[in-house]
Amino acid sequence: MPMMQAGDLIPHFAVTDISGRLVRYDVIWQRRALVLVCVPSDVSSSVTDNISRLVSGMAQYADDTTCVVTHDPVARVDAPAVVVADQWGEVVHVAAAATVDVLPDPGEVLTWVHFLRIRCPECEGEAR
Repeated sequence: MPMMQAGDLIPHFAVTDISGRLVRYDVIWQRRALVLVCVPSDVSSSVTDNISRLVSGMAQYADDTTCVVTHDPVARVDAPAVVVADQWGEVVHVAAAATVDVLPDPGEVLTWVHFLRIRCPECEGEAR
């Protein structure tokens, strides 16, 4: 299947995050936005500076957004990649990269999370 893209829905998944915690998407779905970071299994648990900064930056959105960093495969997400989805599972941003070190800057990902908080779904419906 092709890589996920904006407008697609996140498939339900269960993964172990890099801290060893089991994360089930059905617990997040319809409750919280999602930032999913998939990294290859050969990347160390310390991951990279970029991902560490992203996880730190996500603290400001902890009340309504979950950030999951995992080595586990997720359907239609090639690793390394970052996927940002709203609380209903609609993907608003996808960024795949050749290596973890060239994934988007944390500031770019956080901008997408901020966008989810301020967008007007009613206005988007009118634009379609």
